[in-house]
Amino acid sequence: MIKKYTIFLCFISIVFGQISIGDVERMTNEDLDAMKGELTAPTPTITPEIAIVDVDTGVNAPTALVDADYFGYNYFRRAINFFDNIPTPTGFKLGPGDEVILSLWGDTNLQRSFVLNKDGLIYYENVGFINIANKTLEEAKLIVKETLSQTYSTLKDPINSTKLTLDLGKLKSVNVYFSGQINNPGINLIHPFSDIFSAIIQANGVKKEGSLRNVELIRNGEVISTIDFYSFFTDGKDNFSSFRII
Repeated sequence: MIKKYTIFLCFISIVFGQISIGDVERMTNEDLDAMKGELTAPTPTITPEIAIVDVDTGVNAPTALVDADYFGYNYFRRAINFFDNIPTPTGFKLGPGDEVILSLWGDTNLQRSFVLNKDGLIYYENVGFINIANKTLEEAKLIVKETLSQTYSTLKDPINSTKLTLDLGKLKSVNVYFSGQINNPGINLIHPFSDIFSAIIQANGVKKEGSLRNVELIRNGEVISTIDFYSFFTDGKDNFSSFRII
């Protein structure tokens, strides 16, 4: 019995260092059994509280930044047909599909429109075919006037004269090939009076991955011009309008 208490008392002295030997000797067997039960009871498990915190890793950027527009690219997003007011460029030559409007007034008054056929010819009733292919508007006017003067003699009469004008009507679009970071790569139908800027508008603009500082106009395998559009956007320096697509 003494050994039993000795072992048990050593265990108690380790756990409850504040209890003296005298206090233990005065305890009854019931007190010791109760203390032993408390010491051997399983320790309750304490579950720690877990806080869930959302951490912004920066992978998903704010919507405002994702949708932010790149400077300069909006200049090419236009749907306005502004070519009707553009004067005919010097040196523009007529070709198949172009429309010309012939007007006569004075002793003879009439107005007719003609579309050049695939050979660049127009047909005038009672006169026949007139070839104005690859001619400027002024050159075509002289050819038509000379041909029609055989029918309308007053075209050369200084007294009872008939005046003649030849104007452009609807023009055929031209096939232009776009490569690189363009929204509509490949062949696009472009107005023949277009410069580089307006041609890119008709091709639906440049992708954001593409540079606006290095836009090349290539004709017959030769780089005609390299354009930096930012000099125009920021300083208003027009370095592109003098370079026509054709």
